[in-house]
Amino acid sequence: MSNSIDEAAARADDTAASITDILSAAVTIARGAGAILREGVAAIEQNRGTALRFKSSAIDPVTEYDVRAEKYIVGELNRLFPEHRVVGEEGGAYEAARSRTTPAAYQWHVDPLDGTVNFAHGFAIFCVSLGLLIDGVPSVGVVYSPVIDDMFAAARGHGATRNGVPIRVSATQKLSRALLVTGFPYDSHTNDSNIPEFLGFQRTAQATRRIGSAALDMCYVAAGQMDGYWESKIKPHDIAAGIVLVREAGGTVTDYCGGDSMLDSGIIVASNGLLHGQMLDVLKKSQS
Repeated sequence: MSNSIDEAAARADDTAASITDILSAAVTIARGAGAILREGVAAIEQNRGTALRFKSSAIDPVTEYDVRAEKYIVGELNRLFPEHRVVGEEGGAYEAARSRTTPAAYQWHVDPLDGTVNFAHGFAIFCVSLGLLIDGVPSVGVVYSPVIDDMFAAARGHGATRNGVPIRVSATQKLSRALLVTGFPYDSHTNDSNIPEFLGFQRTAQATRRIGSAALDMCYVAAGQMDGYWESKIKPHDIAAGIVLVREAGGTVTDYCGGDSMLDSGIIVASNGLLHGQMLDVLKKSQS
């Protein structure tokens, strides 16, 4: 596995590597992290559980496999691209190995296990997510679902693929015919975060779903299986990769006001583009 990563990165110096070289390396790293998560699935099947800790609340777990997968990903990124900054869900910011004082033009947002609750219950909807910002712009996105063995990959200007096959957003034009997907924040036991918005779409769309992985939600929009996605209180590591995938598949990604603050505000809407205005209207009414 490391040989193929090395080959992808060795074609150029890390700061001058082409975006497709970086994408190739990220795909291989995601597969390596996915193998670690499959070990966790086997442990769950054997023991019906893994060692759990909790972060922000009693419904926000982290397993030993989150930590192991992130350690592997960060180690590989630091080895291959030492000038790149890495921000991981579990470990926070990992400074660039060679440049600790100047802001990095290349910044990775890593979620080693998006869908931890699903994973801890042995439910196969979870993934590895790697998103790269170049000068603040989402530019490379890789999301790997290791049990299903789905690899979503995109680079800015180079399109989006699923298992190497190009993907495209749906052509649904009416919200009343749309299948939408969303998620709820970890404080949903104590407040009504996203409940008004969910009810607004439940009454206007054909159907709404919640599957428990923001990264995969966006992949399914990119692949045309879902027509739109929205969520608030989301973190950059959850959506950095998905933004690239949806946009490269022909879709639209904004905040609830139609702006570009998603990574800073934690508020995001992704759609096939045709439904975007209709979704923003529903969100506006739901919050009024």
